[in-house]
Amino acid sequence: MPRTASSDLASRLVGEAVRRSRIEAGLTQAELANRIDASASYITNVEAGRVNVTVGQLAHIADALGAGLEIALPPLGKEPIRIPSRAPAGRDSP
Repeated sequence: MPRTASSDLASRLVGEAVRRSRIEAGLTQAELANRIDASASYITNVEAGRVNVTVGQLAHIADALGAGLEIALPPLGKEPIRIPSRAPAGRDSP
């Protein structure tokens, strides 16, 4: 599917969120890339909004960051879809 003005904006917003979460997690781009078995340049491109990531890829990135994933579709007026972060190894999920 070709990129559009709205997909460009969405990609930039996703990239900014990934960058913020990565920095909050105290990880470098290379460390995050290693966690998801990707190149550091891929993370650079995601954070710059040059990549249209799939929901699956975004969930994989969120998991590597130890973060949950929230998808909001504001025009629908519904609650956002939330995928909670996984419990750390050795701990039971609530």
